Amino acid sequence: MQFDPINPNFWAIAILICTTVFSVLWFLDALKHKELVKTDITSNELRTHRNILISSGIMELALVAMFWFPLESLPFFIAAFITRTAHEFLDELKYHADRCSSYENFIHLGMWVTVLSKTILQFIWGFFYQYQGIETLNYGIYCWTGIVLLTMGITSFFEWKRGK
Repeated sequence: MQFDPINPNFWAIAILICTTVFSVLWFLDALKHKELVKTDITSNELRTHRNILISSGIMELALVAMFWFPLESLPFFIAAFITRTAHEFLDELKYHADRCSSYENFIHLGMWVTVLSKTILQFIWGFFYQYQGIETLNYGIYCWTGIVLLTMGITSFFEWKRGK
């Protein structure tokens, strides 16, 4: 199945909006984890968070690899997506359901909606189009991407180190 061609600016900006909102919400969630880690986050929950980070990284690598190898990347994307989603459900249902305030629940809801939207958009652009037109994007989009990736990298680092 092919979609009608869509301007690469649409894909890039839609993905970046979702990723930016996700990054802000994730940063707010990480600040909340910083408060809770001393009293209410167990080592099992931290291990689950690390599993989410690892499977998310593998999934992102598979999405990027779709530029060159869409079919070969597909099984890795699907496996990492399922693994990440399973650990997200585990995290929400086992650790967060009874503990989280309305504020945290709204943060998690926003994180889920934006990260899944970003993943779907990136999958469609990557798998069906191999990121056609990515090289024609405005330099501002590349700068925005770099800032978002740096922010996510920093948040990942601190979330990984949390509790050690």
